[in-house]
Amino acid sequence: MNIGRMNNNAVGMYNLFNTMYQGNMAMNNNRLSRNLFPNSQTQGQRTLTADSVQFVNDIKASSKALSGAVRDLSGAAFSNNRTMTSSNNDVLTISYSGNRPASTVSPMTVKVDQTAAGQLNEGNSMNSAATFEGGNGANRISIETGGKTTQLSVNVSASDTNLDVQQKMADAINNAGLNVKATVVTDSETKTSTLKIESTTTGSDSRNSFKVSDVSGDLAARTGVNEVTRENRDAIYSVNGGATRTSQSNTVHLGDGISATLKNSSSDVVTISPGKDMQYVKSSVEKLVKSYNDLYSESAQRTNDPKSQNLASRMINTSKAYTSSLSEIGIGFDKDGKMTLDTKKLDQAAESGKLEQFFTENSGKNYGFTNQLSRLADNVSRNTSNFVSSSQFGSSLSEGMVYSSLGSLMQFNSFGAGSLFDFMF
Repeated sequence: MNIGRMNNNAVGMYNLFNTMYQGNMAMNNNRLSRNLFPNSQTQGQRTLTADSVQFVNDIKASSKALSGAVRDLSGAAFSNNRTMTSSNNDVLTISYSGNRPASTVSPMTVKVDQTAAGQLNEGNSMNSAATFEGGNGANRISIETGGKTTQLSVNVSASDTNLDVQQKMADAINNAGLNVKATVVTDSETKTSTLKIESTTTGSDSRNSFKVSDVSGDLAARTGVNEVTRENRDAIYSVNGGATRTSQSNTVHLGDGISATLKNSSSDVVTISPGKDMQYVKSSVEKLVKSYNDLYSESAQRTNDPKSQNLASRMINTSKAYTSSLSEIGIGFDKDGKMTLDTKKLDQAAESGKLEQFFTENSGKNYGFTNQLSRLADNVSRNTSNFVSSSQFGSSLSEGMVYSSLGSLMQFNSFGAGSLFDFMF
């Protein structure tokens, strides 16, 4: 391969394009101005400024993104996008990574008898504000885990409260880099605090257990963290009424590309079957909100452009009629007119079926929310000049774009004329 010849060809191609660009700069600006503003009497004097180019690029890109987000929320989105679902997400949740459509996977049942857990030592509930009654000065505790014993020093002063000492112990344990985590849980109503130490791994393996002891002083005994509250244990479950299975982890593989995360034990079986992929739908709603806000912001901020302001107003008017029903699925609007999203209400709407009902009904109606928004976004994308005033563009070549590389020249493509050559010839 002749690298030198390739480089020479590339340079020659760049020079050719650059010469063509410089020779046709005025003609190209006039032609592009005519495309955007066919009725402008001063179109021959108009030269696109870099700011104007960016603005047109932005609203075209945002309108296309909005149009795509609306399409993704049509009624078909709820029926065509399917995955494996759990009949009780409080007991177990499902993820699906199979190579075949979820609709072809056979349903199965799972019964969770026990979830996997690490050891837990939950200490005594102590009066948070009371002065600690143990020994002052340097106290030492030891934690034995994974076949290794580590001694930790905790310095207690005469003025320390129970909460102070518990927090000092938790900090010393967490800073030691062991496979346990210490937390102090406070109760504002009872004004008490509790030190808890828990293994960071689950399963019955002895490496997931630990022992807390006093070496000097009585911090472990006085706070109660030397006593085991829950032993480390395996998950116990069964599939399709079969033999009992065990797992050190709560994430288990059930076959057919299905993984389950066990959350709680239950006397009832959980059915896993093909269902609507609500995560896909919720993600599509988030994309809708983002693309709506992008287009709205770009048009609303051009306060000196009546056409852009008109686009912002049309977006507000399109949404205003659906304020109440949008609110029920978690979509609202702030004081500036931007969309907001309440993810908790969105989740509730997905669970209750309101989310599917709203978008299915409104994509089927000629004047439904999604249909109106889709038509507006498509119109902006296809007829950009209807939403950008000609006054937004410069009037002299010196104010125009001056590009010095082939890569920058290619930015002309984003106007949708087909290719760079469509502009130049």
